[in-house]
Amino acid sequence: MERYEDTVGAGEAPTVATGGRATGVGRLTADAIAGVPAQTTGRGAAELLADRLAAADQQAADELFTAAFGLYGARHLGGALPDGPRAGAELSWWHGPTVHHPAGLRPREGGRRSGVLARRGAPAVSGRRGRHRKPEHSPGSTPQEIAVERRTAARLLAAQPLVTADGPHGAGFPLIVRHADWLTERFATVLGYPLTVGARHARLHKAPLPGRALAPVADTAWTPGGYAALVLALAALAEQRPAALEAPGVRRQLTEWQVLTADGVLDPELARALAPLPAPAPIGPALAVRRRLAETPVVLLDELTPEQRRWLQGRLEPEAELFAEFLGLEAEIRAEGVALLDPADELTDLALPGTGTVAQAALLLAARLVEELRPLSGEAAPPAVLIPDALIDGALGDVTDEYGLRSGWRRDYLADLTAFRRDALDLLHRMQLIAPAGRAWLLRAPAARYAPEAELPQPPGSGRHSRPLVVG
Repeated sequence: MERYEDTVGAGEAPTVATGGRATGVGRLTADAIAGVPAQTTGRGAAELLADRLAAADQQAADELFTAAFGLYGARHLGGALPDGPRAGAELSWWHGPTVHHPAGLRPREGGRRSGVLARRGAPAVSGRRGRHRKPEHSPGSTPQEIAVERRTAARLLAAQPLVTADGPHGAGFPLIVRHADWLTERFATVLGYPLTVGARHARLHKAPLPGRALAPVADTAWTPGGYAALVLALAALAEQRPAALEAPGVRRQLTEWQVLTADGVLDPELARALAPLPAPAPIGPALAVRRRLAETPVVLLDELTPEQRRWLQGRLEPEAELFAEFLGLEAEIRAEGVALLDPADELTDLALPGTGTVAQAALLLAARLVEELRPLSGEAAPPAVLIPDALIDGALGDVTDEYGLRSGWRRDYLADLTAFRRDALDLLHRMQLIAPAGRAWLLRAPAARYAPEAELPQPPGSGRHSRPLVVG
């Protein structure tokens, strides 16, 4: 028997999750399909969404699918400061405390900055490590144990908006069922996300978020045509009609979601639960800002509307406490904005710092750029500065020469710096440490948390790179 709860947000009324039957298969959100009447349901709606996906370019298809289904994980920066995040609304990221790259990089002998990014002591974490670990005891009985269980279940749903009893995160499913009422209320109140908990699945309906695509299947990214085929197949299975499963990735994705088993057994109830919700109600500044805090690495004040900015600046400490209790995230508050950090480095779909070639190089590249472009003490500290294109090439060449071979970086990247540059910048962009500005890039202030701390101020004209352009 399924459990469905009415959900009421902070001053708003998000749509109630009813397991897919009342909402209709393939029902569209207003953000996904413009101009589709709210009562559009069933096969026609799925076909319309598939047509729109197939006709879109890649970026638009990614955003359209994400808007319709909301199946993306949270994303947060890693690397805790040695003494904790330390709130400081008057302190700029450009001049604040820093955390260095945790990977055991080995620069080439004689490198001009050997040891600059040596690891600082990471804070100890009690209990077992591992992604989305479950509590040592079950079920909880004391208030503290119950709070730990609830936070563990909430973190799992934030990272994996679809959890099935027999899936890869099935160990946490009993916690979700045990605390379903509390989780339903908290997700609705804090983020305006409806939560559907069934007999063997839990589905968190996240709101649209730009820049998040469905994870590739077997290292093959989704194309607009692949998205369209997936939508049509899911709609057919939800109605227990024959489905076309031949398109690349479709059968495997449906199997990963456990709509289909490896033997082809169908779970139509889960297929219906995966259908998009009806059009969401407009939201106010509270939900808009909280969703960005919960899902994205950094929230800069200059990117918010004036109303959202006033709301956040007036609630910095209460919101920090709320997210610490709800998701175990720590707020790093700076003059430019807020970053919610996960001390366990678990609640993110991308790891930065990380141990792979691209992650290591990207953070070293960011550190070099910050060293060159960081505003001097006493100067204005803008939220972002323009990066000269030649500086990117020079800095990447330096870190590749110093670290590449001795740290075992991938040979294909060492042989193709154009591809290396593209992928390193892409990771920094997705982690919101840089941002595009036409054909150029902006270095954002939070990148400075990974660079060596600033040296004593140097007088103008002392050889530093030309002063950055103020943005915003």
